[in-house]
Amino acid sequence: MSREPIHVGSKKQLFIDEELVEQAQNVRLVVNKPSKTGDKCIVAEYPWEGHRIGGYNSVMEDNGIYRMWYDSIDNDGQRWLCYATSKDGVHWEKPMLKVVAHKKIEKTNIVFPTKPRPFEPGCVFKDTRPDTPEDKKYKMACSSTPDEGEPGVYAFSSPDGVHWKQLSDKRSFRPSDTGNVCFWDSRTGSYVAYVRVWSPMRKVGRCEFNDITDWGKEKTVFSYDELDPPDMDFYNSAAVKYPYADDVYLMFPSTYHHYPEPPIGKHKNDGPLDIRFAVSRDGITWKRPDRGPFIRLGVKGQWDDSALYMTTRMIRDGNQLFMYYSGYDFTHGAYDTKRDKFKGVISRVAMRLDGFVSLDSDYTGGRVVTKPLDFKGDRLNLNVETGVAGEARVELLDSLGKPITGYPLTDSDPVKGNFIEKTVTWKGDPDISRFARKPVKLHFFLKDAKLYAFQFR
Repeated sequence: MSREPIHVGSKKQLFIDEELVEQAQNVRLVVNKPSKTGDKCIVAEYPWEGHRIGGYNSVMEDNGIYRMWYDSIDNDGQRWLCYATSKDGVHWEKPMLKVVAHKKIEKTNIVFPTKPRPFEPGCVFKDTRPDTPEDKKYKMACSSTPDEGEPGVYAFSSPDGVHWKQLSDKRSFRPSDTGNVCFWDSRTGSYVAYVRVWSPMRKVGRCEFNDITDWGKEKTVFSYDELDPPDMDFYNSAAVKYPYADDVYLMFPSTYHHYPEPPIGKHKNDGPLDIRFAVSRDGITWKRPDRGPFIRLGVKGQWDDSALYMTTRMIRDGNQLFMYYSGYDFTHGAYDTKRDKFKGVISRVAMRLDGFVSLDSDYTGGRVVTKPLDFKGDRLNLNVETGVAGEARVELLDSLGKPITGYPLTDSDPVKGNFIEKTVTWKGDPDISRFARKPVKLHFFLKDAKLYAFQFR
């Protein structure tokens, strides 16, 4: 069947869903879970981390340095935003700065707030809006109650990610008691924020706006449904626009399973949390290709056996992605800030580049035909993995689905092995430049294989 082609150009295409697929036989979409490293990247050790660290954190690569802004609570119950750096994403340092004191300790790695106040750390991000001034290139959105003003989400800016200034006396958004996520979305040409909605339990809302000091009204975009247990909701979003593909948005919400309230349960507002996974092409319509845990709780007795929260964003190390999560050995309500000391670990998980979801086939082989594609480039690269007895081949079809002379499946050189970027050839020739800007379909034959992504180059 002929249809308008999808304009993919030379941008990477991930199989996060079936959006690109026209026909499929004996293949399935599989969510690939990251590997826990067991690293204790950041642990609680200073008085301002006296109760625990982690929860609402942000990470980024910035001019060759990895930077993290992380949540901490002292034993008085005061919350702080702390700062750490790393050269390799594995070993992290806490620079002692003279920015915010903690009681009589002048040098700490606290960067906000400058004095104790009601506060929940939010998202720190680098503002890539084209007209952003250099002295305001870092932004932060957090729940706070200023000395003068009403509780809510406020926006802050910084020239360096360390020294922060409130952008407006008025709040940007109503109170939203979670790790609110905010970023500039180059695809939409606007700011986007993900916030908490209570209706009646926790859901994820989305705001789209051009003025970071005025977010407007949210729309609910992610929620529990009739397939979910009635005592489960979504605590946060950790939503991100995937930096290595144009139309991929990912969400890593913590799923909160509620224990009964006292007198049946032991604590108020209590229960375990693990991390789940959702995907979107536009940041608005979200799908859950796998409803199971994306990051599971640790074995009972480990430091992450009861509650997990994903750090916002990820960093890339070659062909790997590093993501970070906070792990706890107590459930949501089973803690005492004065009694419990130095809790929480910020750990690292790793996975292959673009490897979140794949089209998988077994030994008997499977086939996938894409919708018509309008591309730029002269060759086709695959992110693909096969078993030792498996292979991947590609056939070019015209917009009507007829094989193109010179590029049949039988002439496709089999791809065998594990490749992040493997160029497809037909009898040794990779050149497909004469089909650029002409609608083509890709016919993949997969045998004992995982196909993650493709890209015309």
